[in-house]
Amino acid sequence: MSQITSISIKNYRGIKELSQDFGAERFVVLIGRGDSGKSTILSAIYSALSPSWNMTFSDLDFYRQDTSHPIEIEVTLRELSIELLKEQKFALYIQNSLHNRVNNEDLTLVVRLMVDETLEPHWVVKARPGSDFDDKPISGADRSMLAVNCISDFTDNQFAYNRQSPLYALTKAQLDSGKTIERLKSELIRSMSQSTDNDVLDPLNTPLGDLTISARQLGLTVDTLCAKIDIKENPYTGNSISLHENSLPYRLHGKGSKRLMSIAIQSEMTKQGGIILVDELEQGLEPDRIITLVRKLKETQAGQVFITTHSLHVILEAEANNLFVLNKGHNTLAKVDSNLDSCRRTNPQAFFAKKIICCEGKTEQGFVRAIDKWIWDTYHTTLSAEGVVLVDAKGGDNMFTYALKLKTLGYDTCIFADDDKPKELASKKQKAIEAGIRLFLCEEGNCMERQLFTDLPWKYMLKVIDCNQDNFPHHNIKIPAELKEKIDCADDTTQDALRNDITNLSIMKDKEWFKHIPGGEFLGRMFMEAYSDVDDNKHMKQTVSNLLNWCGIKQ
Repeated sequence: MSQITSISIKNYRGIKELSQDFGAERFVVLIGRGDSGKSTILSAIYSALSPSWNMTFSDLDFYRQDTSHPIEIEVTLRELSIELLKEQKFALYIQNSLHNRVNNEDLTLVVRLMVDETLEPHWVVKARPGSDFDDKPISGADRSMLAVNCISDFTDNQFAYNRQSPLYALTKAQLDSGKTIERLKSELIRSMSQSTDNDVLDPLNTPLGDLTISARQLGLTVDTLCAKIDIKENPYTGNSISLHENSLPYRLHGKGSKRLMSIAIQSEMTKQGGIILVDELEQGLEPDRIITLVRKLKETQAGQVFITTHSLHVILEAEANNLFVLNKGHNTLAKVDSNLDSCRRTNPQAFFAKKIICCEGKTEQGFVRAIDKWIWDTYHTTLSAEGVVLVDAKGGDNMFTYALKLKTLGYDTCIFADDDKPKELASKKQKAIEAGIRLFLCEEGNCMERQLFTDLPWKYMLKVIDCNQDNFPHHNIKIPAELKEKIDCADDTTQDALRNDITNLSIMKDKEWFKHIPGGEFLGRMFMEAYSDVDDNKHMKQTVSNLLNWCGIKQ
């Protein structure tokens, strides 16, 4: 029926201007912060392709309510119905070059919706550039051949056999010649006066066997699906016949079950080439159902699926090529690179962030987690309240790789790390600086432990040594008797040397004290406890202060 290859949106709701090419992608996942415009994109697509002839618009649908600039939505489509490509329809409006041989499925049309200050919508198929034709109006009946359906919170309509429901389209395609749903409704109403036992609606049950299989594959426990009269409705209306499970109208099921059944119906439609639009896919669904659903949707071979999400499970189960990031105010989407797969699979939360702190490893991550607790105790806010997310880069130079790639997706990123290999990482540091990534690093040559043990007042160093390690995975803090004796007798003249000895002991390979999140959290707690006692000129205090400012924490 159709597949969207690109869209263009102007002056619609929160979007001033946006265009995006989706290529041949059949499963499109729109991700981004709340209020970035993801739902608006789905709404724009549906408005442009909906079969509805009486769609209404208001001033609120215009960007900043400015009706002097019309709403313009253009959708480029391929894999079109043969009916739409007939000469009397839109054969003369295909966008492909006349000089190249093109397969029928690759012929494209552009459907354009325009709404001006009169608030009257006008749908046309655009003329090919350079042709002598004017744009040609496209009727709601012709738009219905594009088979676009939107799943929202209000899914009850999905289970009725009215002209606007996908169940109607799914069933209509499988009825025998000469049969129509409208005729079956009329026969049913006549038969109701004669008998309550009739099989008039049996033809509507033909596609429900495949629908039952699809629903079960999505994790639904389904018994017998059938079409019956819904006693709530006037029998003469389009909603009088609806989907039932045994004798219960499906509209009376729970929210999650209804949503899954609605998607199962739509999935059957994609086999015929339909387009599904799902806003907030995860609503009402358990994690296991979300995972199953995404696995099924990403295998779409015909038709197309667009979803929006804030679910970590969707990010984990989708492929990189499925993911498109929308940043508010940007005029295009950012496509996720497969080179970010390791970050995506270990830190899916990053893709919903406003700001991202790329931590070198678990020590740094734990340290910032402790700072976050201090922020709550001191300022009654949190990093998450400011839209800040931590990413564990798992050592090496990954923090630079992750930060650079996340930056290209439009995220504001910084790096919190050691600087104990300055020569090896010099080029990556420079690239990060040139990309506008803030670096919150230890002094050159220092690891996190060395920097902290250099800057902490001595009395807090003693607390570090006495750490009870209750939550640590390894109890490696063991002070040799000779060193312990020197520590007990330390004065101002010997403390610096002892700091160095303690540091070397704490970072001994395979015997590290704090190379894990609990260890980092302990160091963070110690430093924030000492914060007011630490000299303002100490490097770590300046680093933490600057990091807080970058995160938006007012000190």
